[in-house]
Amino acid sequence: MQQHHRRTGARLVALFAALALATSACTAAREDTTPTGTTQARPSQPYTGPALQVKAVPIGAKWDWSRFDSFTPFLKSLSGGATFYELVWCKVEPRPGERDWSDVDRVVDSARGLGYQMYLKIRVGSCWATDGRGGHLRGEKGKTASAMPVDMTRYRAFVHDAVRRYAAMGVHEYAVENEPNAANFWEGTPEELERLVTEAAGAIREADPKGLVVDPGVSSTAYGVAIARHLLDGGHPEEAVAAYQRYYARRFPVRGRKLPQVGNERELRAALQGEQAATNLAYLQLADRLAARRVVDIRQLHFYEPWDNVPALLDYLKASLPPRFPVQAWEVGMFWVGGDDQPDARADEVTKTVSSLLAGGVRPVIWLPLAFDPAGRNGDEPRYGLLDPDGAARPAGDAVRSISAAASQASSVRPVRAASASGVALGGAGGTTMVVWSDGGGATVAAPPSDGAKATTVAGETMIWGAAGLRLTAKPVLLTVPTAPDRALRLIG
Repeated sequence: MQQHHRRTGARLVALFAALALATSACTAAREDTTPTGTTQARPSQPYTGPALQVKAVPIGAKWDWSRFDSFTPFLKSLSGGATFYELVWCKVEPRPGERDWSDVDRVVDSARGLGYQMYLKIRVGSCWATDGRGGHLRGEKGKTASAMPVDMTRYRAFVHDAVRRYAAMGVHEYAVENEPNAANFWEGTPEELERLVTEAAGAIREADPKGLVVDPGVSSTAYGVAIARHLLDGGHPEEAVAAYQRYYARRFPVRGRKLPQVGNERELRAALQGEQAATNLAYLQLADRLAARRVVDIRQLHFYEPWDNVPALLDYLKASLPPRFPVQAWEVGMFWVGGDDQPDARADEVTKTVSSLLAGGVRPVIWLPLAFDPAGRNGDEPRYGLLDPDGAARPAGDAVRSISAAASQASSVRPVRAASASGVALGGAGGTTMVVWSDGGGATVAAPPSDGAKATTVAGETMIWGAAGLRLTAKPVLLTVPTAPDRALRLIG
């Protein structure tokens, strides 16, 4: 216990040194159980099977492999999308020199069979490789937080071997660690993590010339304080207060002590000096630094808050990153305690979240969790699944499937920017599907340009779109027209 307090104290000292404020964040529910079946030890040999190339679709999902069979029909409808899996050094090599890749091999192989792009999160974990550091257990599976390896040469060799193995299986994107601002994922300091990511990035690029390095992905709750700080620094205190309150609207009832509500600039500045805010901001600054130094190729976004925070979030990312720096949303979901009795409202929000991220240039968007698990550690379902436990699609799942179908045929993705309308246009020379809505009301769509045009709800129900045009409401609709995006977008006024 005394050793744990020393580690915690050292971590806080490092955070205050990195940022003159003050700790930790939230952890999203994760579905990463390996496919069912007998696990057999597999020697550390290069993979020699065929690689599979899939057409990229900008929407994906993260699912529980133990219930994989129930989800297969829906997953095939999103084929071409992306998913990810955690590859933990301490699990693959529980004893020095004894490696068993079988769990990861099976997951990568199964995802390939569905036509999914697989991304891997390479984590250290806690074991002999960290010499007793770390060990924060989470979940029934007893997963451990990562700590700094005692032998960086050995760590770099492991990363090199892992990337070489899975590059041969078609994997070319690798994140280093996960949500480091949460103590149950990372027990080191920002400075230690910067060194770890830098070492891993070198090994990834050495092992796979096509390999892309992705940052650790700071948790969703970190961005509220960052958006508020950005607005304060820009001289917009009232907007900063409103943005902070809006971002954490669903978190206050469950995290009010660490994420206090604020009513004015003074209270906001006090909240930003809290311990959790310091941790969040320190690791977001590290993510910005890794991008600026080009240690990483891609910014990994996690987002579980109400959809109307997306514009402020994208503004913050644009101001923080180098121009045109790629952003991928590896974890997107909906944290909403008590909203499970509103399936239609959930579907509308899922649609707006996914569409707004795509319109803002974020690719891909991976929804987590794919399905509700009533036997899991969050039986009240604070994070919403697209499917029921048996794999049946909810209205939210139907909405995502509709967007994915349009995206799979699109050669361009454009934002809808009208006076009071929002959404995304997915199309090409042969036709365009627009997902649009009007939260303020008053937006209209002109009469369809030809008989080939149609309007439907995101669940697929036909709407009347005739010579009088179509009035938009807060409920998203899909407009399909046999024209290129430029002409299609002119229909919205």
